[in-house]
Order: sequence, then C-alpha cells, then structure tokens
Amino acid sequence: MLWFGKQAKGQKTGGGEEIAAADLEITLDKEIASSKFRTLLEQIEERGATIEFFLEALRSKHELFARVLPAERPQFLNRDDLMLLVAVIFPARRKLESHLSSLDDAALSGAVLALVYGEGSLEERMHAFCELIPETDKKARRAIWDLAAELLHFRDPERVPLMTRWVWDTRTMTGAVREFIRGNDTLREIPMGTRPEDFQGVRAWFAERLSEDGLYRDLPYLVDLLLGQAYADYVKAVSMGVGMVNAELGAKQDPLEFLVKLLGIEERPARKAGADEKTLH
Repeated sequence: MLWFGKQAKGQKTGGGEEIAAADLEITLDKEIASSKFRTLLEQIEERGATIEFFLEALRSKHELFARVLPAERPQFLNRDDLMLLVAVIFPARRKLESHLSSLDDAALSGAVLALVYGEGSLEERMHAFCELIPETDKKARRAIWDLAAELLHFRDPERVPLMTRWVWDTRTMTGAVREFIRGNDTLREIPMGTRPEDFQGVRAWFAERLSEDGLYRDLPYLVDLLLGQAYADYVKAVSMGVGMVNAELGAKQDPLEFLVKLLGIEERPARKAGADEKTLH
C-alpha cells in the first residue's frame, strides 16, 4: 500500500481530528536521504540481518501499543501494561520512572486515556499530558513529551507521525530533520515548528523519496528507521570528540546499537508472568 500518498491529506486520530501535512519551509536534500538510507542498509548487512528484521521489530512494537491502547477507548488502563510501553520508550524509561511511580493508578490511567482518546486537538492533548511533570524538572518535562509522542505514534503509526524531540526540537534547533538540510552547520535558525502538521509534512517528504526508489510498504517504519539513522549518526559524531562513543554507543561492537535503543526495539527479556507471551522479537 502506498501509505502516504493516499492518506496523508487528512487522517483521523484517536481524538477525532485530522493531521494534514504542512508545506515545508525548509529544503530537505534527496542525496543526503539516499546516502543515509544506503548507510542504514549497509550497517544492517554488516550485522548479518535484513531490513525486514527491523521492520518486524517495529511492527511488534506497534502491536504491543495497539493491544494496550485499542481502537475503542477502554474504561481503565492497567499500570503494569502501561509500564510495558514505557519500557520500550528510550527517553521515558530513563527519566520518568520515579515520576510515574509517584502517580496513583487512576491518575496515570486518566492522563493516558485523555491523551489518546480525549477531546481537543492532538497538540493540546500532548501539552496537557506534559502537565503531569512540574515545569521545574526540565529534563523530565522534555522526556514526557517524548512519552506522549511515542504512545500516539506507535499506537497508530499509519496516522500519527513520530514527534519526539530527537526527530526535531525547535528549542535547541537539533534533531534528525536538521541532518537532511545541506549546510545545516552554518544555520542559526531553521523555520520548522513542532505542530503535528509540521512532522506530518516532513514524513510526507520522506515517504515520497522512498516511494521514488520503489519502496511502498511499511513506509511509516522505514521513515522511522531513516530518521533514527540520521540522529544516531549525529550523536556519534558529536560524542566522538569527547570519547563517549565506545562507552555509551557501542560503536565498535555494533554501529546500530544506538539506533535500536533509540527506537526501543532492542531485544529485552520476556516477562516473568508468561514465558509464552509475545515479546518484541
């Protein structure tokens, strides 16, 4: 299915609104996109795997999110189930565990239900969800935005773009999107916002580029992988200068280690409660 060409003009989210792809004010570079995608495929081959392995991991992540957050709004969300989702969201599991533990079950369930199924625009619901964390805790406040973004995206990746800060952070003018702008190191400002429509516009551009190369299936996941590859390259380049690569990113052992952590698709132990329960892999 040519996912974006047919659906991106107006897609309904859990809250009943549509996300239209905004016209981009930035110029993304086709050659950089092609180069990043070739690098991704080469690194996957070096790992002795195939692109399908990573696509299946992302499909499994979606299945997990869709099982906990089904199409029809449930009455209540179980804390253990929600924490399963948090466990595969890289920024959230590192920075939000203590904050989420301090919430009672009703408050946590209600906040997630309002985010996914509530009234108001998608952007309004995301900002309201972030109010779970006090503004004084800036790191956790930023991480809860990423939690909201991943809950919405991986519940329904066909409809909702990935809106995490590592994709684009207008506050710092950093993120994967910047890496596809030629000469980005000389730019002081980049005219892109953080509305869902802005992220949808970026995703439409990448989907079109991939479709031009004959890729029509699994486009939401392919875009996620391509953006993740770009951000991983950026982090490794920045970290190289301060000696963090080997210790933090596993560069010598596996060039894709940071990418799979970033997307929350690294292999994780099965839950003790059921040895036959499906995990991400």
